[in-house]
Amino acid sequence: MYSLKSGKPVRAAVLGSTGSVGTQALDALSHMGCRVVMLAGGRNTELLAEQARLFKPEICTVEDRESAEKLRVALAGENVKVYGGTTAAEEAVASCGADVIFHAIAGLSGLPSALAAAKTGARIGMANKEAIIAAGDLIFEALSASGGELIPVDSEHSAIFQCLAENRALSLSGKADPSVIKRILLTASGGPFYGRTRDELFGVTPEEALRHPTWKMGPKITIDSATLMNKGFEVIEAWRLFGVPYEKIEVLIHRQSIIHSMVEYIDNTVIAQLGLPDMRACVRYALTCPHRADVEESGIDFTKVRNLTFDQPDAEAFPLLFSAKEVIARAGIVPTALIAADEEAVAAFIKGQISFNQISDLVFETIHQTPDAPVRDMADIYAAEKEARILASGILKKYR
Repeated sequence: MYSLKSGKPVRAAVLGSTGSVGTQALDALSHMGCRVVMLAGGRNTELLAEQARLFKPEICTVEDRESAEKLRVALAGENVKVYGGTTAAEEAVASCGADVIFHAIAGLSGLPSALAAAKTGARIGMANKEAIIAAGDLIFEALSASGGELIPVDSEHSAIFQCLAENRALSLSGKADPSVIKRILLTASGGPFYGRTRDELFGVTPEEALRHPTWKMGPKITIDSATLMNKGFEVIEAWRLFGVPYEKIEVLIHRQSIIHSMVEYIDNTVIAQLGLPDMRACVRYALTCPHRADVEESGIDFTKVRNLTFDQPDAEAFPLLFSAKEVIARAGIVPTALIAADEEAVAAFIKGQISFNQISDLVFETIHQTPDAPVRDMADIYAAEKEARILASGILKKYR
């Protein structure tokens, strides 16, 4: 079904098409001759209209009805259905008939469409880590019932998936076999503040935090990369995706961003996935797995790779990386509270309401005030998100 040699174009949907990952996904799908049947954007109707004119999808969705009307005007004469509203993306993805769905809507707002995608029986190329972190059990239950499958698109988790799959260490459900794994080694660039102490980070500005050394991303994930919260999220995501105990997941600072992650097996053999920092490679693999796409672009020139260095992360300077341990131990609604608290803290930092170091203070205080409770359905997640935002807003007032 996903073979490029089948002679039948793959029908693809891209959720979050106007974001950084979404635009790269469309670029990769275009070069691979896929038929894009659905696009879901936010409120960037100008870019979404350009994408719709280029890819000619059957359906486009946006977040609200006002944006939908703007998009309809922009696409007058085009044979595309336009829907707007908070449930538009999940309703459209359920009915668009896509073979593969690339999910790149950021944050908890992408959770409903992620669950809807899991119920379709399609292959999901998942780039929304928050959905997996908050509702991983619900998503995997839906995938099991529908016969769908999930291939991670985050560079690190794509790397881990490849290291496991190529060595037959994944079950049919996508879970790893922990009996043959000694360690999963998640690599991190270290962000723009690598090497600084916590005291040296006190006065950094949002502008400084938004200068990521390797990846071009949206502001929220870029700030999360600066605090290493993003890597903490990725630890939780790896735990959810692969079913490996927290104790077997480690983070290494790797400034060159050439090795995207590694798996160490029980015989001390380490399998690494290397490549240039390019999300399109992850999109291609999610589309063609277990096969490989033939691309014309040049790969790594190893004669120019002089050093591959590794270092331990600084727990004092970047404590949010280590929030993963507490969150995994408590599970239930706590992962949702972590995501919501971080969103509130990052927004406050960008607005100049708190310092860089207070991002972690606010997040930890919020999750410490969050009670333990299970996740039985989506209602539990929404309630936990709402309560965490209320807690974070109250704590924020103390910092002003």
